[in-house]
Amino acid sequence: MKRNKYIITTSLLFFSLILFGSLPSCQEKAYRRAEKANSIPALEQFLKKYPNSKHKNSALGQIYFLAFLQASEKNTIPAYEDYLQRFPDSALRPRAIQALMRLLDPEIKKLTPEQISKMRAVIKTDFGELRVKFFPESAPETCRNFIKLARSHFYDQTQFHQVIPSYLIQAGSPTGDSKGGPGYTIKAEFNHLPNQPGAVGMARGSHPDSAGSRFYICLARIPERDGQYTIFGQVEKGLEVAQQISNQDSAGPEAEPDPYQPMFPIYLKTVKIILEE
Repeated sequence: MKRNKYIITTSLLFFSLILFGSLPSCQEKAYRRAEKANSIPALEQFLKKYPNSKHKNSALGQIYFLAFLQASEKNTIPAYEDYLQRFPDSALRPRAIQALMRLLDPEIKKLTPEQISKMRAVIKTDFGELRVKFFPESAPETCRNFIKLARSHFYDQTQFHQVIPSYLIQAGSPTGDSKGGPGYTIKAEFNHLPNQPGAVGMARGSHPDSAGSRFYICLARIPERDGQYTIFGQVEKGLEVAQQISNQDSAGPEAEPDPYQPMFPIYLKTVKIILEE
């Protein structure tokens, strides 16, 4: 009799554990409510209450998607700029950048050389800022392309993918290597400007018209590049920052597939286009 009672009690306990263990927790219920509400405030409130939830990535993904839909419905430059600033880690970031570039394109095409000459690119890095002036008389379309990419937040949080001490640094690839680009190429505008310390030029492949978004900054006189690469700007402040970047540890000249790739990530945080004061 005692044995039967023990078996019954144990069985009831076992099934109770199964039953209650299968019931949704408060966190699970909260996520389901937020998911059903399908709104950014509801999902943000859930993440605020349960920041380490197992549903964190799902909730963030849903927020990114809903915010992107809102930006798409407005289809304005401010809407996409706001999206990219609020959600820099979104998987939909490339689509937002492409949409922003399309909207900016008519405005950028109308920029005159006089207007571009009054603009400056402020490049913020892990080691400080560089200020670049443009040469629109020598490379107008290259300048417009760089300005469009910068204003579209294309360069934000990309990495320097080549650092050669006291010689050259290179950045502008969304994939962090020498292959990435914006999905298009631009026509070369080779000119008389020299590859000298502070010169900013477009990196390219074997074809003259293969440049896209990658650019380099000279830290020495490199005459063999003269007339072979489009120089479109010059560092007027912060060349010591570029020098410091170039001195960081790299994989060296024999590294494959990218020689002189930094051993540790060096970020180009933002590129902002401002008017000269």
